[in-house]
Amino acid sequence: MVRTGRLEPGTQLPPQRELARRFGVGMGSVREAIKILMATGYLEVVRGKGTFVTPDALSAGRSGSELETRLRAISLADLMRAREIVECGAVRIAAAESDPEHIDRLAAIIEEMDRHRGAAMAFNRADFDFHLALAEASNNGALIEMVRLLVDKAHEHVDFMDRFLRTFQPAQVDRAVETARRTLARIRTGDPEGAARCLSQHLNIVNFELEKEFSG
Repeated sequence: MVRTGRLEPGTQLPPQRELARRFGVGMGSVREAIKILMATGYLEVVRGKGTFVTPDALSAGRSGSELETRLRAISLADLMRAREIVECGAVRIAAAESDPEHIDRLAAIIEEMDRHRGAAMAFNRADFDFHLALAEASNNGALIEMVRLLVDKAHEHVDFMDRFLRTFQPAQVDRAVETARRTLARIRTGDPEGAARCLSQHLNIVNFELEKEFSG
């Protein structure tokens, strides 16, 4: 709306609730979008008055690349939150059942991740297999399909994660392997809540980097 002139420089934004209704999104999405547009110089808050389009919002020198990067970060953050809800639910079931065949498969996949610490493509493929194997260990067909869909969508962001979030740095890879091992250890001992906690730590490697890079 700013770029097309529907919201001209100096214009006050409608209330957040109205924006949420107009765009068919939640209030959280509106707040995140406003925060990012402020960080990139499109919007400003005038204390006691509201949120306004900045006078130079349409400056010819303003690049849209940072805006696009941050919008993609929001999409990835939403996706990772959804993954945490679904996958931690699945791993609770897997830990409660603690099936030896699934445990052996998970152990083999984690060793595959360990072997490919220095090869991004192979490591990411093994990480994909790890999450799918966790879902399969729940023996719940609906959860398996949901996890497959979410992980497929997340892997569309792999290049973005590597380039902007640096998730394939050695320290992050080490943490990914270690949290995967801790998740499996909790499954072995039949500890549903412990397994969910460890898997949350594994997934939040990406969320932590998103928060660090884009919270401002």
